[in-house]
Amino acid sequence: MAEIMTETPARRVEPHLFAIVLVPVAIYATHSLIGDHLMPADLDVPADILQEGRHWVEAAGRYRFLATTWFFGAVSVLAAVMLARTLVRPMAQSTRVAALITFAFILLLTALPALRGFGDIDGGQVYDRLGSAVYEGVMARGTLRGCGSADDVWLLGTCGEAPVIAMFSSVVDVVNIFAGLALGAMIVGMILCLNSRPCRTIEEQAALLADNLKQMRQQLYLSGLVLTFGMLYATSWIYWPLQLVQEAEREAYGALLLSAALYTGTYFSLLILSFYLPVAFILDSRVKSLAERATNDAPTGEPLDVGTWRKARGLTEGAGDYLRAGLALTSPILAAFAGGISPLSL
Repeated sequence: MAEIMTETPARRVEPHLFAIVLVPVAIYATHSLIGDHLMPADLDVPADILQEGRHWVEAAGRYRFLATTWFFGAVSVLAAVMLARTLVRPMAQSTRVAALITFAFILLLTALPALRGFGDIDGGQVYDRLGSAVYEGVMARGTLRGCGSADDVWLLGTCGEAPVIAMFSSVVDVVNIFAGLALGAMIVGMILCLNSRPCRTIEEQAALLADNLKQMRQQLYLSGLVLTFGMLYATSWIYWPLQLVQEAEREAYGALLLSAALYTGTYFSLLILSFYLPVAFILDSRVKSLAERATNDAPTGEPLDVGTWRKARGLTEGAGDYLRAGLALTSPILAAFAGGISPLSL
């Protein structure tokens, strides 16, 4: 008798579940709305709060900025690689196409503004709302190797009259592209945790759900890594000028920077929770539904201990656990800045 070969059914995610991407898009839109209507366009902080001399202190902020930029870029690539690893696994073609379209949409949404104004130092800068005169006054003190005149060319463009300002503008644009890469990979990777396939038995379905939960936890850890180094990157440029601010003005200006860091941390944290929690609650609903099926299918006269059944299959976590995990991820970031950790230690 010829051996009959059976293939494992390809995993798939229902197309409507990719609509979860609209939640982080709503957070992004709200952030843009707040920035456009509720924040100052260019905070008028005078450059004379800066100390005279000590131009070399500018390099301290630049070292921190470049170090965190490098690491954030590496973590962003890691997120994209992990998504690529997931996409090459067996899955329905429609699911793979939907995942790629969603990833491309997020990448374009976040990176297109940076691509349009790449390296444009005359356009708006991220530090405008914290006093552009202060930031530019600090960065103008720095030099770049190979930039002897404004027309010289460095890695990402011409040096300009203030090469460090040109460098900062270009690097921020590059980081925004990497941020889109990381965010798209994290969102799509989390949605793919909702994959399903035809299962012959309840035990097969339980094993699939356990695997989905494990994958979701991995995505949450990755999101935490991106969040942490994203905040380190953001605070590195936020606090860049502080050590050159006069002692009499440092506390007041430091309070402004600390508030900006808290707002940034809040935005990043809400972004992470916006795509993690919907996936977590959907998986929790599936686990409860499966446990109910197992209870109904239990032999008559042998009541099923649902807690023991779920524990034996790695399905013990519930909605409360998922919520605590999300808050545990974001709370340290927010508490650090809300609690007033000294910015000089960053």
